[in-house]
Amino acid sequence: MKKYFSILILLLFVNITKFQGQNISITPIVPRELGLTSSMSNILKQKLLQITTVNGFGSSSGEFILTANIIPLEKDVIPTVPSQVKVKLEISIYAVGVTEKIIIDEYSFEVSAMDRNENLATSKALKQINYRKPEIKAFMVSVREKIEQYYIDRTPILITKAQQLAEREEYDKALAVLSTIPESVSEYITVSNMMSSVYLQMIDRYALRAIQEANNNIILKKYPEALECLLYVDPMSTHAKEALSLINKIKQNIEENERQKYNNQIETQVQNIEMIKQSQGNETNLKKMQIEASYDAAKKAQGTDTELVEKKVSDWLFDLLK
Repeated sequence: MKKYFSILILLLFVNITKFQGQNISITPIVPRELGLTSSMSNILKQKLLQITTVNGFGSSSGEFILTANIIPLEKDVIPTVPSQVKVKLEISIYAVGVTEKIIIDEYSFEVSAMDRNENLATSKALKQINYRKPEIKAFMVSVREKIEQYYIDRTPILITKAQQLAEREEYDKALAVLSTIPESVSEYITVSNMMSSVYLQMIDRYALRAIQEANNNIILKKYPEALECLLYVDPMSTHAKEALSLINKIKQNIEENERQKYNNQIETQVQNIEMIKQSQGNETNLKKMQIEASYDAAKKAQGTDTELVEKKVSDWLFDLLK
């Protein structure tokens, strides 16, 4: 149960107005089908990561990936002493929509290098990929525009999907769907309001479960177990006051040695709940805290499985490129 409760009280001590919502993210992936050595794969992945981050993209997404294909163009052995191997490669970079199985955009260029063997020459060539190259920047601008258009077209469908998930009490999945929508779409206010609402529904659900379990333990006089349940009630839940009341009740019944054991956690939880109560007078800040917390929960729910995404890409993209 712990993984669902994100206590984000520290947001009270930072400038919450800086929160900007969801940026477009792309996960860099180097498929195994390229047959690269571990060293080459790491170099290429680092280059793809630089391309995404330097050009203003987040680097973790379950929806879009940035991947590459490598085609050897030339390999020459230079008769020097010692001999050198020169390679020329065509690098094609693809922005891919995983769910829809679509190539958003692509860009190809050549790199070359020379070293004492083919592997070293290939590694050196991959290092020639310049993520600051104007053509690559222009490519990523195009990718951003196309992804934004994708979301403009798809947002109503995604909102409906999230609503259906929330109605089935699959709140974490609903948040994962909504969290992919960037703030650049016109419906973003609707999306952010919905995320806040779904998040509250989710934490209230788990709070009620925790309170019920705590009450059952109180009846059995299992006070430490009851306390454990309540310490993870999200302070932003509408049931946080009820949880606080139970915590105070348990403090009166729990053994001194047990009270000392949990004292710091009790004090922290009580302070967190009290701070949330005090912040409720500022609805703007509270709303931003809820949205920030909902993104945090969505990331945990989304949990991009790189190997799974890689397999999805491998299943169709490289067949398409043959």
